[in-house]
Amino acid sequence: MYTIDEQEYESVVALESNDRFKYFIGKVAEWQQLWGVKNDEGWLVPEAPEGFEYFPLWPHPKYAQDIADNNFQGYTATEISLDELLEYWLPLFKDDSVRVAIFPDHNWTFWCIEPEELAEVLEAEISNHE
Repeated sequence: MYTIDEQEYESVVALESNDRFKYFIGKVAEWQQLWGVKNDEGWLVPEAPEGFEYFPLWPHPKYAQDIADNNFQGYTATEISLDELLEYWLPLFKDDSVRVAIFPDHNWTFWCIEPEELAEVLEAEISNHE
């Protein structure tokens, strides 16, 4: 796992959602890990006002934990490997019509993407890192 200092943390969280999306894709492709949040009852999968469910993901546990603490008390950052995301979670999300919320910030704004599109973007970025 890569390390982040407070200055990087603050500057990245302050980015617009599309720039946080790009940061997420680069870090996840490079480090092969990402984080969701869950509690004793399971993973956080909120419903958007538009009526669809989504699964929030972050590129580092500090972002996941701090932002979840501000929005969904009692959830803990939990690692997901990139392989697990691509092979298990994204196909499941597609089957269940769950979208992916990339890197919500403290205001709970994020880039929302269909699971198959996220898989394509990540696989393209991974090939750039090889």
